[in-house]
Amino acid sequence: MQAVTPRERVWQAVRHQETDFVPYHIFYTVPARIQLEAHFGTKDLERVLGNHIAKQRIRLPDVEVQPGHWRDEYGVVWNRTIDKDVGVVEDYLIKDRKLEALDLPAPDDPLRLQAFESFVENNPDRFRLISLSNALFERAWSLRGMENLMIDMIEAPEFANDLLDYITDYHLREIDVALRYDIDGISVSDDWGAQTGLLFGPRLWRKFIKPRIAKMYARIKEAGKATFTHSCGKVQSIFPDLIEIGLDVFNPFQPEVMDVYEMKKEFGDRLAFFGGVGVQSILPHGKPQEVREEVYRLIDQVGKGGGFIIGPSHAMPGDIPTENMVAMIEAFQNQ
Repeated sequence: MQAVTPRERVWQAVRHQETDFVPYHIFYTVPARIQLEAHFGTKDLERVLGNHIAKQRIRLPDVEVQPGHWRDEYGVVWNRTIDKDVGVVEDYLIKDRKLEALDLPAPDDPLRLQAFESFVENNPDRFRLISLSNALFERAWSLRGMENLMIDMIEAPEFANDLLDYITDYHLREIDVALRYDIDGISVSDDWGAQTGLLFGPRLWRKFIKPRIAKMYARIKEAGKATFTHSCGKVQSIFPDLIEIGLDVFNPFQPEVMDVYEMKKEFGDRLAFFGGVGVQSILPHGKPQEVREEVYRLIDQVGKGGGFIIGPSHAMPGDIPTENMVAMIEAFQNQ
């Protein structure tokens, strides 16, 4: 009997089919990566971890313009002298309510095409997931400022719509280029939530975000690919909306802001989940055996019937003890 590949196993989970064991994906911040590299004695963590998903971003590499300061392809400079993974915006490019064309690279820039080709070639057996990161709302506030953008939604909705349409049109062109390649899915990463709920409430989310995300999902689904979304925070109030517009897989599935077991019962027949092991709770504060027990509980209860890709609920930060990260990895691998 031919063994199931990681790529096939993730597709089974996405389609809510029972898997021989629950597929997993482990990701980490720079400090956590350094810890794991030291523990395993290698910089080739992918070989050690055996992740089921391979991820590739839709964007050109950032350029370091001065030590610790990186300019992205939209022209935004991020200060990463403290937070080496994301950073904070140094200056917002759109200072008033005037939308001028940004100097953006062509979606089919040769460097992007080369990256896609290498990505497909180097990952024959893993689920190939393209990540559209900092999409829509995050991209808009990184250009305009979060406070300014939220005020725009109330005081100048026409400008907010123009800005979000401009970003959406560019994302759709990026998606079209990615869909030329033999990939499996595209993840639209756009944080809408905080620990207590949506940052700007469900009404404004449905007005400004939902119709535009729906266009992206539709483009992806028309090509027969899986739709993923990453949004941090307590956003389960819009799960029915996300299901309605075609979302297949939701990440990060944070146990600190939602009862992951109840979410599986309520939505698990229509929505697959990705994540589940809390990076704010069990991983930094539990003991290794408690981590293992929670992993096996998630596998047994949330993984039952498919629809689950287990992993840390976010990129693991550096405050997680190495022994807890290792306990989680071993539990994933020894189901």
